[in-house]
Amino acid sequence: MTDEVWDYVLASGPFPSNSNIPKENLLKLRHSFNYFYPMDIRSSGKDLIPNHLTFAVYNHAALFPEEHWPLSMRANGHLMLNGKKMAKSTGNFLTLRQAINKWGADATRLALADAGDGIEDANFDDTTANASILRLHTLIGWCQESVDAGAGYRTGDLTYHDRVFQEEFINLAAETKRHYEATNYKDALKSALYETLMARDWYREVTFEEGMHSDLVRQFNRTLALLMAPITPHVSEHIWTSILKEEGSIQTARWPDAPASYQACPDLLAAGEYMRGTLKTMRDAEILLMKKKAKKGAQGGPAAYDPSAAKKSVNIFVASRFPAWQDESVEIMQKAYDEKTGTIDDAQIKEELAAKGLLKDKRIMPFIQLQKKRIGQIGAEATFRRQLIFSEVEVLKLLIPYIKKNLKLTDVTVMTVEEAKSTSAAPDTSLEQAEPGSPSFNFYNP
Repeated sequence: MTDEVWDYVLASGPFPSNSNIPKENLLKLRHSFNYFYPMDIRSSGKDLIPNHLTFAVYNHAALFPEEHWPLSMRANGHLMLNGKKMAKSTGNFLTLRQAINKWGADATRLALADAGDGIEDANFDDTTANASILRLHTLIGWCQESVDAGAGYRTGDLTYHDRVFQEEFINLAAETKRHYEATNYKDALKSALYETLMARDWYREVTFEEGMHSDLVRQFNRTLALLMAPITPHVSEHIWTSILKEEGSIQTARWPDAPASYQACPDLLAAGEYMRGTLKTMRDAEILLMKKKAKKGAQGGPAAYDPSAAKKSVNIFVASRFPAWQDESVEIMQKAYDEKTGTIDDAQIKEELAAKGLLKDKRIMPFIQLQKKRIGQIGAEATFRRQLIFSEVEVLKLLIPYIKKNLKLTDVTVMTVEEAKSTSAAPDTSLEQAEPGSPSFNFYNP
């Protein structure tokens, strides 16, 4: 094994003419090296950053051309057990074999994925492992029940709620893929299991009248099994082969990428988030009214709305434009925003506000701080545009049956602020609280 031989195998050099090693053997060595190099990732503990991992980078840079350098290096923290450092001397210690015997392979893997990523120490928690057993059995039960009840599900064209649900789990599949590729397994578990099941639960509840769509339920179960396969391979395999009756092993199945003809519909994602958020806001508003009723009852005064009454109704008011002071504030922020640096000139904002006599308005500075946060979350363009990408009135009208059922209401009426003003359906104070994407409510007893 001369230098010329090593250059041929490792550095794509010329074939060594003076070597007595058969050419087919050297070709096999060279092919094997080129197959495995460059390595996709080198993963190790954070304590090896100043020595082993650093010198691994140096050695590769010294020996190989750049195309053979490692593609990534990953350092992780140590593993704690129930929030404490593992140590045999204290008895806070667990071997992999003990964990598998106690919780099974997939529940252990799920708890490890949930323990955390990155350079901070991860924490394996017994309670998470115990809960994982029930969670996985519940998942298997859901898949089996949905297959057994498949004939009773709805077929035909997709409704609006169907399309929202489909868009959500397609989007979550793409998000999960990004997390796996970044080796962020806790985030992958969140999008692959927890958020996916939350989307399913909402879909199941909101379609209580017409029922779920047969094709979507099967597509969802198939996607869920594939998303979870890297973390829970045995449960996913069972769902894939024994319940869904898919051909072959899930280990050889392709990732559930969206088809080439797929067109992303961000308006459906936004509408789904809006529906869930609005229902929660309505529930919180009614709880607040219940507290006010209890307080007034204790003081001997009458309450305008009785949440415990047999008949309850609500008017929902939708605004088509933002308050003028908000529009002025956003316009001032936009002028002070530097696209190149992505920063906002606070001094310029204060000067503009003072020039327009808005500086004393106590609502404005908290609002501007909120918009700054939104820029970091969704970008400057979306923050400054401030337009809904779906029809708020139409979405709320589709949600009326579920609002009635969930909040036990007799009647739900959706109207614009302009319609409410023309009919005196509510006091102006209620109408002024409505903003695009954030309706106001007027609960009453008919």
